[in-house]
Amino acid sequence: MLDARLSLALSLYEPCSLAADIGTDHAHLPIALLRSGRCQRMILSDISPDALSNARGNIARAGLTSRVDFRLGDGLAPLGERCGMISILGMGGRTIQEMLLRHPEALQEAPLLLSAHTDLPLVRQAVMDIGYHLVSETPCLDAGRYYLMLKALPGPEALTPQELRLGKQLFFSDAPALQPYLAHRLSVLSHKLQGLQRAASPDKAQIAELESDIEYLKGAMIP
Repeated sequence: MLDARLSLALSLYEPCSLAADIGTDHAHLPIALLRSGRCQRMILSDISPDALSNARGNIARAGLTSRVDFRLGDGLAPLGERCGMISILGMGGRTIQEMLLRHPEALQEAPLLLSAHTDLPLVRQAVMDIGYHLVSETPCLDAGRYYLMLKALPGPEALTPQELRLGKQLFFSDAPALQPYLAHRLSVLSHKLQGLQRAASPDKAQIAELESDIEYLKGAMIP
């Protein structure tokens, strides 16, 4: 059974004949995608031989080996053919950024599903840098932690510095977790602002930026 984060990923996946899951690890999402028929075949890649072996075992136990191509390699490098969807989930934002920027040609304009534990502004910047744009940012709560699932398509869009920090499509989400997520973000930024204000030499520019972000989040919250 998938957790809340991977269940959200499953619901956002584009139905396709071939998809790729980069950094697949346990392969729980690919198993669900193949069993549901949302994807007919999948490429599963990981830089870790142990992780790929783990995925291979889980796929075999699910009886899906004939529909999976396992590839050992770094990021997007193992891809060759065009996929109908590429997912990169469960990594740090800087790692995802580096993957996208190192081999953007490997994407071949495939839709992307991205989820980073940290540094979301770096992921949004990378999406913009490779000529893609975000079409949705969907929050969910899983095991007491909030996650954002980002979906991107080919086509450039320039984001403002504030949109890189906070998101743009996020505020159009109808996910039940949106308002609790915004309240969480507001709490985090407010705490950071208080720390900056108490500093011996306050950074006025950073304080002004945080104050602007806090006001933006307050305006997006339902009273």
